[in-house]
Amino acid sequence: MTMPWGQLGKDGWLGGTHCVACLAPHAGSVLYHLFMCHQGGSPVYTRLLALDMCGVCLVNTLGALPIIHCTLACRPWLRPAALVGYTVLSGVAGWWALTAPSTSARLRAFGWQAGARLLVFGARGVGLGSGAPGSLPCYLRMDALALLGGLVNVARLPERWRPGRFDYWGNSHQIMHLLSVGSILQLHAGVVPDLLWAAHHTCPPD
Repeated sequence: MTMPWGQLGKDGWLGGTHCVACLAPHAGSVLYHLFMCHQGGSPVYTRLLALDMCGVCLVNTLGALPIIHCTLACRPWLRPAALVGYTVLSGVAGWWALTAPSTSARLRAFGWQAGARLLVFGARGVGLGSGAPGSLPCYLRMDALALLGGLVNVARLPERWRPGRFDYWGNSHQIMHLLSVGSILQLHAGVVPDLLWAAHHTCPPD
């Protein structure tokens, strides 16, 4: 509802990918937690976890496409290669995450995507990329919150310090989800002005 569809012009498809990116992790996580009371054993749990991981893969993949698109808006020869390259990298990272044997291994799998995004952020920060002036800080906060949430979840804090005290409220998984929501809000706060900027920006002649 906060996406200015009528002003996006030919980049409207990026608004669609952004909305899917914002909603996918919540949909996958809700289904994962909703059916956790199943009695189907390991096979059912594995499928539910895969569904949850697919949502995370989608936000990491689709969420970055508008960022790359706007950052390389004035480099038409590089932008398609970067978009395809990031999508392929995301496919590989997603497979590693889906087949990871532990939570820490899943976090490391998504690190490849985070590293690629940092390269894009760096290019924008030093003036090699473009975009709306206030979007880059939003993206940096986005990845910082996501990383913090992943680390808290892997470290099992604070329940590691007080076993049993945080079984229902305030445990690491809940903290991770709250930080993830904050991360996605930062993504949205950066992408909307970026897409508006791209829709009205004219690149200087070569």
